[in-house]
Amino acid sequence: MSKYLNVGVIQMSVSRDKATNLKRIAEKVQSLMDSFQKPECIVGVEGGIGLSSPETIPGPATDFLCELAKLHGVYLVAGTMLETSDELQEGEYYHSAPVINPNGEIIAVYRKLCPFTPMEAEVVPGKEYVVFDIAEKQAKVGVMIGYDMSFPEVSRNLTLSGAEILIRLASDIDPLYELYKEFPIARASENQVYFVSVNAIGHGAHGTAYGHSMIASPEAFKLWEAGSSESFCTLTLDLELVKTCMEYGTYYKDQMINHLGHFNPPMPYAGRLSEAPLYKKQRT
Repeated sequence: MSKYLNVGVIQMSVSRDKATNLKRIAEKVQSLMDSFQKPECIVGVEGGIGLSSPETIPGPATDFLCELAKLHGVYLVAGTMLETSDELQEGEYYHSAPVINPNGEIIAVYRKLCPFTPMEAEVVPGKEYVVFDIAEKQAKVGVMIGYDMSFPEVSRNLTLSGAEILIRLASDIDPLYELYKEFPIARASENQVYFVSVNAIGHGAHGTAYGHSMIASPEAFKLWEAGSSESFCTLTLDLELVKTCMEYGTYYKDQMINHLGHFNPPMPYAGRLSEAPLYKKQRT
């Protein structure tokens, strides 16, 4: 089987109207499928489905996206949405990214682990990591949303779960550009995987999203970066490079993942951060 995967990205503006967003996604997916390199997996932006009208998963929005994925025969992680659930209190939501396979089936729902507070005060953090299979290419893809990237533990745990590609749906606003512009490269190189960060553009309730979506390689190369306008692109990722970097080291030298397993440094506060001296100090 081929170990090359064509990943398409959709950098777009986000409307408060969900129907408008879904129409934009459908148009951009069609443009990607009409381009020279046809994507096998397509990734959109944070809020790309809609954050103003919560609904269930499955529901009307995901029904539309399932039909779209089936029509084009692609894996589709088109955007994020606010998800309602019987397990939540009234006024609480998950911030979720549905993952849909080429048969039009929802195969996973990633719920944002690290909501950006206080702007996402109504969002309940998810409890589970999501790594989904692209069986046709023997590939594993980990999913994150926005602020999750700021916590290296999220990327590392997705990698430890087998992910070879980390995808991030984002809506980063202007003041964050200088802070975030190197993060995709850092997360890719420290985990020896591909990192695909897809950021929205345009004015929103909390600022102006600056775009500059990026794909970084396991060897810390910036493979592609968008500008600040609407953009779509498909890149071919060589998954054998992930295997090579992990087995033999980046540039056949730096064996971060191998050495992590070899040294197994202690993580005394994993799962019980409240006991860490840092947080005890902050409470006093």
